[in-house]
Amino acid sequence: MIEDWSELLSIFTENDVSLPDIELLHLSGREAIAGYERFGNFAGYISSEIPYYWPVTNQCEVSILFTDNPSVQFVAGEAEPFHLCFGGIKSLTGKKLPELGAFVFVFVFADSLVIDYRMGPEWTQAALEGLFEILLAITAKFQNYPIEHKINIKDNDGSIFKSHWDAYHNA
Repeated sequence: MIEDWSELLSIFTENDVSLPDIELLHLSGREAIAGYERFGNFAGYISSEIPYYWPVTNQCEVSILFTDNPSVQFVAGEAEPFHLCFGGIKSLTGKKLPELGAFVFVFVFADSLVIDYRMGPEWTQAALEGLFEILLAITAKFQNYPIEHKINIKDNDGSIFKSHWDAYHNA
């Protein structure tokens, strides 16, 4: 487990208006679908203003309901990559998290699930613990996936996030 959360808190709490990513890479199609579904199960609602995906054949917006899983269409090659924001997120132990985004796309010939977030004071230790609980639940059945933290100027190489994730994940 993580004994000192202060270094991790320092890279989440000051909003520099960027949207850093937590990337779950090189997933199988099944893992991408299951990961998106598990992620959505922790949310209370879709907070994107107009949630939709873009089918490859119809070339028109298709609305997404909270209970939909458009990653199925994406993995089948029937939809373009898509991004949604979710609110009302709670971990398994009831820890509340700020709004998070989910982006499903192909990265280096494998499916990926990327979670983005806005940095700010709402990232408390409890929120970070909740985030790690959710990541652990999402990845529980994944095999050989790298996890990377990107676009955070306070964690340029992702090593702060990675070292804390490894400590949490391996506890």
